[in-house]
Amino acid sequence: MPWNNWELAFVNAAFIGIVNKAATISHATAVVIIALVATVWGVGFPMTRFALEGGISAAALMTVRFLLAGVLMLFILHARRIRITHQGVLDGLWLGLLLAVLFWSQTDGMRFTTTAKSGFITGLYVLFTPLIAAAAGQRIKLTSAAGTVIATIGLYLLVHLHGVWWAGWNRGDLETLVCAVLCAVHIVLMGVFARRTDAWLLAGTQVVVAGIVSAMVTAFLPAPYGYQHLAQGLFQPVVLGSLLYLAMFSTVFAFWGQAIAQTQLGPAEAAVLFCIEPVTAALLSVFWLKEPMTGQQALGGALIVLAMIVSEALPHMFRAITVPDTRP
Repeated sequence: MPWNNWELAFVNAAFIGIVNKAATISHATAVVIIALVATVWGVGFPMTRFALEGGISAAALMTVRFLLAGVLMLFILHARRIRITHQGVLDGLWLGLLLAVLFWSQTDGMRFTTTAKSGFITGLYVLFTPLIAAAAGQRIKLTSAAGTVIATIGLYLLVHLHGVWWAGWNRGDLETLVCAVLCAVHIVLMGVFARRTDAWLLAGTQVVVAGIVSAMVTAFLPAPYGYQHLAQGLFQPVVLGSLLYLAMFSTVFAFWGQAIAQTQLGPAEAAVLFCIEPVTAALLSVFWLKEPMTGQQALGGALIVLAMIVSEALPHMFRAITVPDTRP
């Protein structure tokens, strides 16, 4: 789960090495690839819903997804002959622990909230990232502050029901909000670690660590929160298909897509394209999963998307249309 946008910052930081080695593609192709990546992430929300409704636990889902993706990433590391370093493994270890917790929060949260709300609330990491960076001593843009205000209003409309101010919030909303905050922390740490660690090593290590941590924790969870129904679930085509989708497309394909396409896109274009993710999740929630959404919730989600654009794309848009002073 969106990183300057979560995913965007991952590419800028973690995959800068492989981006430079990627085959040259056209700008139009890059737009299509990034749009596909954002759509893939959006579809990942209902896929998670299908797996959970198939009877497997959030912990088992996490374990299978990241272990399978981790195996694929290890094959890539071997094929690219990436040198394993102590510092790289250590950096990946810390990021993997954080990755496990944030995805666990998002996955478990979907048991209690709707797919659309999960997608929109997760997208708030775009606003939290500059705030976390500011807390770490970096300067914050005025547009980021404005985007935060807009997103706060959108979040209120998305989850609020008439009554006391906290009415409408549920466990799933809160867990997903925790996920968004941790995504922002993940982005900031990625920016630090990517300066000293090979891109593929950092990516592969954290995915493997997230899978191993999930596997170990899940083994000690009581029924029905552990592996108790995993075997039965894997025999269900919809569950197995969802798990394969999350591992192969939402993880491995998405990493490749961003890596090969990012050099051809400006920050404004990428930020706008990544807004496809929560919109896709919301549309699939309403029209495919038949989950309810009120007009107020739709407005709240639209404001969150607007906040993403204001925070990340607007500064670059204004910069692009500024005419330099060429007077002597």
